[in-house]
Amino acid sequence: MTIDTDFHSHVSRSSARAMVSEARERGLRVLGLSEHVFQMREVRPLLTHMPLEGPEMALVDYIEAVQEAGQALQFDVRLGLEIDFIPGKIEAVHELLQGYPWDFLIGSVHEIDGRLLENEEGWGGPPEAERAWHRYMELLRQAVGSGLFSVVSHPVRLFVENPHLPANIDEELEQLAAEATRCDVALEINGFDVATYPQVVRRLLRACALQGTPVSVGSDAHYPSSLANSHEASAHLLREAGIRRVRIWRAMNPEEYRI
Repeated sequence: MTIDTDFHSHVSRSSARAMVSEARERGLRVLGLSEHVFQMREVRPLLTHMPLEGPEMALVDYIEAVQEAGQALQFDVRLGLEIDFIPGKIEAVHELLQGYPWDFLIGSVHEIDGRLLENEEGWGGPPEAERAWHRYMELLRQAVGSGLFSVVSHPVRLFVENPHLPANIDEELEQLAAEATRCDVALEINGFDVATYPQVVRRLLRACALQGTPVSVGSDAHYPSSLANSHEASAHLLREAGIRRVRIWRAMNPEEYRI
């Protein structure tokens, strides 16, 4: 395995120790744990519309569980959080996260003006669906430019329920990649996306290669069995695009290694 890190994974459906144990078994070198911010008790009142994926947890309990798992299993675990970028709420959410020893923070766009991305009702016909893509890309650029995040995750996730890509999607992706390069924020190559619609991830990587954008790789695992999901396929796509470096973080400082 040439990609030996995973910087997007969750603990609410298992535990930090279970995830770290699986990471060691799979031969990973570093694991970044990044539970959803809406699972945190302190933040929950601001994000009650987001469906819980497990029991609520206090920030301090989450942090202690991550740190204890790394110490007990003698494994390099980095402490992160996946944070929903929602205009009008993000500042209040971010304020609640100050003073904790984060290694990295993931910014995610899970909704567009109140509509969840993976909405079972769909996005309508091409005109409406294409407008949703333009707004989605605008929100991603805002997340990148906010200065709040180390990385912005799954930037083509809208495709899961909205395959109506606008004609200028490559231009949109290049604009996003250019903004990420300008802000020194990574864009994520997500294991679920790679497994489900690699053709769209390939277009994202082409934009990152053109703009010299830092790239992170994360499985988005919600169970231990999904860790390092699609890492081999992700490595293939990265090499195909001419990208040879993967970004990770410690204490909010970027590190990179060659694949």
